[in-house]
Order: sequence, then C-alpha cells, then structure tokens
Amino acid sequence: MRFADVIIAGTEKAGTTSVFSYLAQHPGVAVSMRKETNFFRRTQTIASDYALEFPAVDAETILLEASPAYLGEAATVAPRIHAMLPGVKLLFILRDPVDRFVSSYHFHRERLNLPQDMSLHEYLGRCLDHANWQPTDGQRAQSADTTPLDDWFLDVLPFGRYAQYLRCYLELFPRDQLCVTFYDDLRDNPRHFMQDLSVFLDIDPAFWSTASFDRMNASFAGRRKWLHRLAIRTNDRLEPLLRPRPRLKATLLGLYKHINRAEDGDRTLSMTDRSLLEEYYGIANRDLGTVLGTALPDGWASAPSLPESDSAVLSDSQAVFTR
Repeated sequence: MRFADVIIAGTEKAGTTSVFSYLAQHPGVAVSMRKETNFFRRTQTIASDYALEFPAVDAETILLEASPAYLGEAATVAPRIHAMLPGVKLLFILRDPVDRFVSSYHFHRERLNLPQDMSLHEYLGRCLDHANWQPTDGQRAQSADTTPLDDWFLDVLPFGRYAQYLRCYLELFPRDQLCVTFYDDLRDNPRHFMQDLSVFLDIDPAFWSTASFDRMNASFAGRRKWLHRLAIRTNDRLEPLLRPRPRLKATLLGLYKHINRAEDGDRTLSMTDRSLLEEYYGIANRDLGTVLGTALPDGWASAPSLPESDSAVLSDSQAVFTR
C-alpha cells in the first residue's frame, strides 16, 4: 500500500484547488482520485481505505492529496496524520483572513449551503454571535437571522486565526516537513510560486517554464436553483472520473455556465463589517507573523500591539519554513 507523500492541508478558499490541479499536470506527481479525501477527518482511519484513494504508480512518483479542512480541524486531524504518516510533507496556503471569509461566504452561498436571502452582513453577525466575540468598543449589531446553520459554516470565522491551528502541526512534525505559503504570491506570480514549491516537493521546477495557470474552483451562482443543485451533486459524484480529464471537465463546466450561470451580484464588504473583521483578526495575524518568523503580505490587518498574554512566541529554531 502507498499513501500520500504530500498533503495540501489548508486553507479553504486560498487556491488549494488550483495548486492541486497544477501539480496533477507534473510528471513527477500523481494525485488522489478526489481532491478532498477528507480521510483524516474521519473517526476511524483504516490504512487500506486510504490507499484506495490513490492510483497505482511507481515508487519515484509523489502521491498528493488536498483537504484544506485539515487546518481548521488541526486539533484532531494533526495527531491522526502523524500516527499514520509521520514523514509526510504538509503544505499550507494562507490567505488574508478577511478576504478568505468573504470568499467563503460567496462560495457556500453559491453552493447552496447557505440561505439564498442571507446577506454577507447577516452571515458575519451569525458567525460573530457563534464565536461570542465583541469588538473593543462594544458596538456590534446582532444578526436578526435565525436560520439554523451547521457549525461548520459558522466556524469559518475562527478558522482564519491560523496560528493556533498551525501550532498543532508544529508540535508533531519537524519544520522541514512543513511549508507555509501565501495566496498573495500564488495570485501574483503562479509560475514563480510553483517553481519555489517544487524545491520543497523535490520535483523538477523546469516543468513550469511552459505550463499554463488557469484559475480553478471560482465560485458562481446558478439562475435555476434546482439545476444548480443537480449540477453540484453530479460534479461531486463524477469527480473521480473527471479529475484525470481536466479538458473534459473544463468543456462541461463551460457549457453549464453558458446554460445556467447567473449574473454576479454585489460582492462588496461594508466599511463597518471590514473594520469588525480586521479587529477580529488583528491580534491573530500578529501572532501568525511571530509563529512563522516572517512578515505577512502587505494588506493583512494586524493589531497595533500584541499583548504577551495573547502570544506564544517561538524561538527562531521553531519558526515554520516559509516560501
């Protein structure tokens, strides 16, 4: 049996599907039948079941899976991964948590996981209520929406406080098995991003000199909700068939968009809501910079100071390897 040599373990809405798809093109990499096996989120992890997620390849080919939920559920997932795969390499792609929260809202709304009449403002209010958090000035309107939501969608907010989840992996894995990257670098220069990543994965970086880098998994809404729901279910069920055939999938997706894509609605975040999110993530972002031992990309909000009580400062020898 063979298992993953590399896991893209986070985070959601940070380009993990694109990176997974790019690596699937590389001759030195073979990917899982489904992008998100979510194997280590299961209570029972049977090795033979995990082996079935991957194609049969030679020993020199790297096996890859990508389950971005592994970061937010690090407290339970990291020990399970370590128990079965102590030598696995782990890649984390992090995105400005404010932008990630907004992107996640639109993704889940357009996947019909959230009520179609729930605004971004209402969703933020629900998530803040669930997190039981108040801004320093205490001025935050409560959401009037009471639609039942699964905790997974409400936990999207705290999952953006990356440092506390990365520590779960740091406590178990050597730092040379961890690579933390930023969505900003992937977005701005995907070719350079993949070349740098190839060094960590020990695959030939020259492959990317002529590769194309199309954006993957961009969310969109459907005009007819019943058809959109059917298309989502069909896509999920056919992923093992379509994953090795990206051109066929792209053709089918293009045809479906032509038939049923709705016009993009307003995706703006109000200044008030942005301020709330920036305050919510400020100290956590400062903490992340401390954990990584590097500056975060420009534009990420941070608190003006990091109280010692909120920081678990790591020495340079414990800093996560970043590219």
